[in-house]
Amino acid sequence: MNSKPILFITDGNFLSHLLRCIEIARVLRSMGEKVVFAASGRYIKLLHSQGFTIHPVFTNDPDHTMKATRASMMKYYDQMLIVRSIFSEVECLRTVNPKVVVGDFRWTLKISAEYCGIPFVSIINTLWTPYYGLRRSIPEQLHIRKFIGKKMCELLGPWLKEKVLVKRGKPFMKMRNQLGISPLKNLNHEMCGDLNLMPDIPELFPTLNLPEHFKYIGPLYAGDTSLPVPDNPHVPDKPFIYITLGSTATPRLISLLFKAFESLDIPIVMTTGKQPVTHPVPNNFILMDYLSARQAYKNAQLVVCHGGHGTLYQALSYGKPIIGIATHNDQQWNLDRIQAEGLGLQFNEKTCTPETLKNAYINMVSGQSFANNAIRFKTILEHYDAPSIAANEIIRFAHNPLMQYATV
Repeated sequence: MNSKPILFITDGNFLSHLLRCIEIARVLRSMGEKVVFAASGRYIKLLHSQGFTIHPVFTNDPDHTMKATRASMMKYYDQMLIVRSIFSEVECLRTVNPKVVVGDFRWTLKISAEYCGIPFVSIINTLWTPYYGLRRSIPEQLHIRKFIGKKMCELLGPWLKEKVLVKRGKPFMKMRNQLGISPLKNLNHEMCGDLNLMPDIPELFPTLNLPEHFKYIGPLYAGDTSLPVPDNPHVPDKPFIYITLGSTATPRLISLLFKAFESLDIPIVMTTGKQPVTHPVPNNFILMDYLSARQAYKNAQLVVCHGGHGTLYQALSYGKPIIGIATHNDQQWNLDRIQAEGLGLQFNEKTCTPETLKNAYINMVSGQSFANNAIRFKTILEHYDAPSIAANEIIRFAHNPLMQYATV
């Protein structure tokens, strides 16, 4: 066996990206592979609890990242941030000297890996690849929408998207020129690796002309042993509404949820991901940091969330319909598909009201169509074991040089 480790580099400020790396890394470790992490941020204690070796790496300020996310313009990096990120990644790659590096939400890592001559595996949602087969809706938060209107934005959508990707890719292109490595078309291609693992299913996120080095692996989200869940949580043994906030909920969203469901004669179980809750908690709400999926979904009538990728798939894996309230464009696009497939209802944080959410709940539980559709997708998802599929793909890739350095 190659003694070099497999290195994961991700953003430790966001649960979803960190946890799906942990899930794959745990399988790799169980297969005898040496696994190392490079991450910084508020959730890296989870890596310590799993016993992984951790190298610090420069990571964007999470407030800056969320501001860029909610502006829907992909302005995560300027030239200075790119330089700092690549300098830190290259230093780490040279120190660890891995046989392969796996990245999740590290858009500078493709450059760093190419510069160091290390094969790069990208964990990337299908929506972010150049091969997503459906048209994305216009983000609710897009500033230009206020000036030219939704219809004009929809007409110009593909052109606007290409312009944004090229503009945001320019600082990356400048860096490539300075380092003497090959140019790429736009920012979209910087997100992709030599091997790309898509934690999706084609029934929900289809593609067109998908190359061989892009692989569907199925839904990838935290297992019960990856989080510090309570052994004996106070969870009702009767039907309840399950609300999960992930790690990116806004104070406005939390207030909206409290007001929407406080008058219902049903328990509400809410997991916060250790985010601060400053609003008074209604009497029918039970709050906890984390909860095992088994406990969360056993008696849940449905799931209320912000439309995060892993949360949606986890809910569907238990056959639960969804009420989604998007706070940014990625969640909006995820929920577009949930609503289109009859798996739930979609709302936007800035435009929906407590009464709207309350009525959505009443309508969903009064019929069977959403529940039946969710159960249908549960059957599809049972055929996937994403962490194991991903781990095997990474090992095969790491030991097969003919697979390496494919072009997007």
